[in-house]
Amino acid sequence: MVKTFVLVVIVALSMAANALAETPKNRGREIINLKMAELQLPFNHWKHQVDLKNECFHCHATKVGKIDGWGKDTAHKICIACHELEGKGPASCRQCHDKKKKKKK
Repeated sequence: MVKTFVLVVIVALSMAANALAETPKNRGREIINLKMAELQLPFNHWKHQVDLKNECFHCHATKVGKIDGWGKDTAHKICIACHELEGKGPASCRQCHDKKKKKKK
């Protein structure tokens, strides 16, 4: 009985914390086109903010608005790892590296 009560309290507190998570004052653009060599990858920034409960540090380690060392290696480390962990979003090569998504010259 006590274990059940403790579990209910923990779940309730967790839900309350999520509900009270403060939205950043500057949410940035809703969709950001991330540049990867010749690719332009549309990135739904606002959706990721909601999914990450406005915990910007997951992507912005030192400065909000910038991703340190942005490039292929960083995208593979941050994006793919999270997509695989969550079981959603592009995680295979072709899902991002599609010839149709290449920037028109």
